Amino acid sequence: MNDSGRRRSPRRSSRSFFLSTSFGFLWRADIRTGVGEFRTVTLPDGSHAHLNAVTALALDYSGDKRRLTLLSGEAWFEVEKDPSRPFIVEAAGGTVTARGTAFDIATNKARTEVTVTEHSVEVAAEGSNVVVDSGRQTAYGPSLPALPPYEVDFERVTSWRRGKLIFKDKPLGDVIAALGRYHHGLILVAGSEVRDRRVTGVFRVDQPLEAIRAIEAYLGVKSTHLSDYLILLHS
Repeated sequence: MNDSGRRRSPRRSSRSFFLSTSFGFLWRADIRTGVGEFRTVTLPDGSHAHLNAVTALALDYSGDKRRLTLLSGEAWFEVEKDPSRPFIVEAAGGTVTARGTAFDIATNKARTEVTVTEHSVEVAAEGSNVVVDSGRQTAYGPSLPALPPYEVDFERVTSWRRGKLIFKDKPLGDVIAALGRYHHGLILVAGSEVRDRRVTGVFRVDQPLEAIRAIEAYLGVKSTHLSDYLILLHS
């Protein structure tokens, strides 16, 4: 049977969906970053958006609006006060309304985390509204209303702005997903037992392969390097 007659595998279908979705986000984005890229943008009102790697942001400043959409990734916002025009960021079905403030939003569609570093914000998601003050965080997701605010180490949350990633008792799967923003390649973790192993450490974002080697030694996991661009971690 020729290629046109072959049945598409689930893996290929999933990859195609991911790519088409990603390109859809890029097409809608006004500002974007690539792998390992950081960018700071001055917005039309004088506010600043600091974009982490692999992030896409759309802007709507039409009329009296100050409305942004975080399509993917993570961004930290420093907001210029303007009581006549609320500063609103949409992300994964929720909205964050600033109150003259600085805050971080990280979204991967399954879960969105909002961390406030200055003053407060109002978060509305899945039928719930919460006010989050400085040094606290909330999270929401599909069918998950915004959680009551809880204390968080915002220096750790925003460590990417200083070129570092700080993890404390995080699942390896989450750590690898974070490192993937800075690695030009694919890092896979085989098996839930390996993905669930806990990681604590500080890593440089400009040295993802060094981080992988340190994690291998720390957790005692093995790796198969088909190249520096395709790595499989396994037990």
